[in-house]
Amino acid sequence: MIKNQDSTILRIISYAFNHKKKLFITAASVVISTLLALVPPLFIRKGIDVYIAQGELTKLFIAAALMVILILIKGIFDFIKSYFAEYIAQNIIHDLRVELYQHLNSLSFSFFDSSETGDLMSRLTADADTLRKFINRGSTFITANILTIAAIFLISYSWDYRLGIIYLLMLPLMILGIIIYARRVRPMFKKVRKSFARLTGMIRESFVGIEVIKLFGRENYEFEKFKKENQKYLNINLEAAKVSAFWMPYVNFFMGLGTAAVIWYGGRLVIYDQISLGILAAFISYISMLLRPVRQTGMLISFGSQAAAAAERIFEVLDRESDLKEAKNPLELDKITGDVEYKDLSFSYQKGKEVLKNINLKVKEKETVAVVGPTGAGKTTLLHLLPRFYDPDQGKILIDGHDIKELKLDSLRREIGIVMQQSFLFAASIRENISYGKPDASFEDIKKAAQVAQIDEFIESLPLGYETPVGERGVSLSGGQKQRLAIARVLLTQPSLLILDEPTSSIDAATESKLNQALKEVLANRTSFIIAHRLWTVKIADRIIVIKDGEIIESGSYQELKAKDSYFNSLESSLKRNSENIVKKQNAKESGDGR
Repeated sequence: MIKNQDSTILRIISYAFNHKKKLFITAASVVISTLLALVPPLFIRKGIDVYIAQGELTKLFIAAALMVILILIKGIFDFIKSYFAEYIAQNIIHDLRVELYQHLNSLSFSFFDSSETGDLMSRLTADADTLRKFINRGSTFITANILTIAAIFLISYSWDYRLGIIYLLMLPLMILGIIIYARRVRPMFKKVRKSFARLTGMIRESFVGIEVIKLFGRENYEFEKFKKENQKYLNINLEAAKVSAFWMPYVNFFMGLGTAAVIWYGGRLVIYDQISLGILAAFISYISMLLRPVRQTGMLISFGSQAAAAAERIFEVLDRESDLKEAKNPLELDKITGDVEYKDLSFSYQKGKEVLKNINLKVKEKETVAVVGPTGAGKTTLLHLLPRFYDPDQGKILIDGHDIKELKLDSLRREIGIVMQQSFLFAASIRENISYGKPDASFEDIKKAAQVAQIDEFIESLPLGYETPVGERGVSLSGGQKQRLAIARVLLTQPSLLILDEPTSSIDAATESKLNQALKEVLANRTSFIIAHRLWTVKIADRIIVIKDGEIIESGSYQELKAKDSYFNSLESSLKRNSENIVKKQNAKESGDGR
């Protein structure tokens, strides 16, 4: 976690030092541009006290021409500083986004279980962009403003110490206003960032769940919910705006007070011939130049408060460590044979609520194991521990005799293929979806995987064939088609271990019979686990394990469990009903959907 604002600023600065040359060019341009902006009042003083007083029109014209040239030169350096400041800001945010995205992908499932997708998206996009704006404007404004304020004091003090004192007397009012403003506005912008994240999350959730919303006719409910959250966001922004609106009237009062003091006291000095009229005019010009830094200070505090809140949210995620720790010198297996053992394993998502208890299980190479049990028994959790989506609270899992915690994560997961009951597809072509796990696969291998998954004939019937886009989350395909594409995607990677979470739950009866035969051949060549919801998957397994309340209560072949008074016998009727219900649903879907 971020400890304080100073550490946040230092971390941002560390990213800037990756671009030292551009940083130097920007800093030099800011200094030169600021110093050039301080020159015109010097010409004003000279022009009034010398050229006008002595009637030297030629020199007055030259002075005016030089001022124009200086303004043009200043414009060149303003361009350089603006471009390179934006270059640095864009690159810092680019690096931060890359690091954040990479870090998010390295975090365990438990992090995403407790995080809202909309909030993470907000950190990666809106928060990063807020930080970019501050880095760009803040870095140049702060440097220019500090230099301007210091230079004006030195110049005015060198002309007459009393002018320097007048100038110094203005600073406490400015500092007081800055402190009050900063204290009030910073907490407000923290609330704004959090509210924006909630609003983003709500919008995303409504789009993802649009099918459910329409199915239950909850459009008005979701609309009212959105209106409430949007109103909260508006109210928080208006509160922040109210605090921000205080700054400009204060600045105008402060500048008016300062100008009045200068005219009154400086005018007295001119009248008593203690300073020249040119010095007073130049000093008033410098005081008017303070208006920009003072105004910008308020804007910088506003930007800085938003940026600090945004940066804290970004670094909060970057500082989050993954629950899964890879060994210092992890073992990388080229290929695994497929012997699996769970030893004295227990697991819980929340402390004190065990999902799995004292699991002991040995699975031999190329053995097919069906996992059955009532809903919530821990079937999916048991198999999600195998590719280390989570780590057990106690005990361990061995593959080919190696503790999976000692294996390199990517080499472990490369050898394990998982087909989920709810298949996710990317908004890409069919070919890209099938080859997602093996992007260098040949078209022949992709086609072969599709044939095994009984989807090739359907793909070839499409106008664009394998190049057909599937839409977001595969919206253009039926559930069965998505499931078969997911099967093809996994089979293409040729995994040594295969996990199937009822791979045919959305497939019609005719296709299922063909797919079943193909899957039998696939299962025969590798160690496989099947979470079974249908009877046929139980019957083709070499062994069945029955889980109830997080414990393995029975184990054996289909015939062995049928032959005795087992808990499995009470589950079998449920498996039969599942099979019959799924077939009825598919038949009804075919007649009404045609897909």
